[in-house]
Amino acid sequence: MPPLLLALAVVIWSPAEPGNPGRRLFNYSSLALPPEHIPYFLRNNQRVAQLCHQDPLCPFKDALGDLSACWGYEENCAPDKRFGYPVCSKADVRWAPSVPAAQDLFWKQADFGYVKERLSEMKTLCSDSQPGDSSLRCSSHARFCQATNLYLDLRRPRRGHERYKEDFIQHGELGGRCKLSRASLVAEGDHKSPLQSWYAELQTYTELDVQPIEDGLCDLVIEKPTVFMKLDAGVNMYHHFCDFVNLYVSQHINNSFSPDINILMWDTSFHAYGDLFPETWKAFSDYDIIHLKTYDSKRVCFKDAIFSLLPRMRYGLFYNTPLRGC
Repeated sequence: MPPLLLALAVVIWSPAEPGNPGRRLFNYSSLALPPEHIPYFLRNNQRVAQLCHQDPLCPFKDALGDLSACWGYEENCAPDKRFGYPVCSKADVRWAPSVPAAQDLFWKQADFGYVKERLSEMKTLCSDSQPGDSSLRCSSHARFCQATNLYLDLRRPRRGHERYKEDFIQHGELGGRCKLSRASLVAEGDHKSPLQSWYAELQTYTELDVQPIEDGLCDLVIEKPTVFMKLDAGVNMYHHFCDFVNLYVSQHINNSFSPDINILMWDTSFHAYGDLFPETWKAFSDYDIIHLKTYDSKRVCFKDAIFSLLPRMRYGLFYNTPLRGC
């Protein structure tokens, strides 16, 4: 099993370490991570590590002894300190000329190297210039995106039987006050497909003249961080776990592991979503999943949102993983 999937298995089946009561310098209980993953988090979040050093109530003191361990995608992460690394006995010359090259290829396609690749792709499509402005950043092909102060107008929802209607959002119904590079956004549309890219949903992202939250454009402001997801079949374990795997990888890209988040299911249909594995969501959020139609008839603004990696991306994780090399 690739170390990335092993790490996810530990997250799903291990309870997070509870924080101690009392006045603390950081809300340690906000980390939905098993104890064995805490050193990796602290290595990648030096501010939290420093607070833990100073805080007598920090429950992670034992993890501070050696912060050299790293997931593998961080800057200055020594190869021998990675969470794990593939072991290949031979190389398939069709994909890699040597065993080291095969191991590196496998790591980039099916392990934490995949996170490193996506992080290297991130680019700003709509840039803010002052406090209260919006922003939009995405990886290549709009497979993963981060948005701040996002405006979404659902007063005239065009719902039907399609779960992922590509023209559901029209010009002016999604956007923010920021400087949009329309050409850069359009360039990310080559993987446009319901479960491969967010381009269909973001293609009409509109540069607004006002700050949506500060200028009172919203009927509802969502303060809690929100994860937008387009889900595969919830009645099939394999397909649904493609959702969970990519949500976990998205947490790493976003460097956020708090369960105090909303998970919003992007679904443009009238239909309910059949889910045979609802307990699994508890590894990621303390709250029930929200259906997009919950916000119909409202203008909703999200202070902090990400658009999660999708379950059927080309050369993605778990569904279309090529596993070349080893």
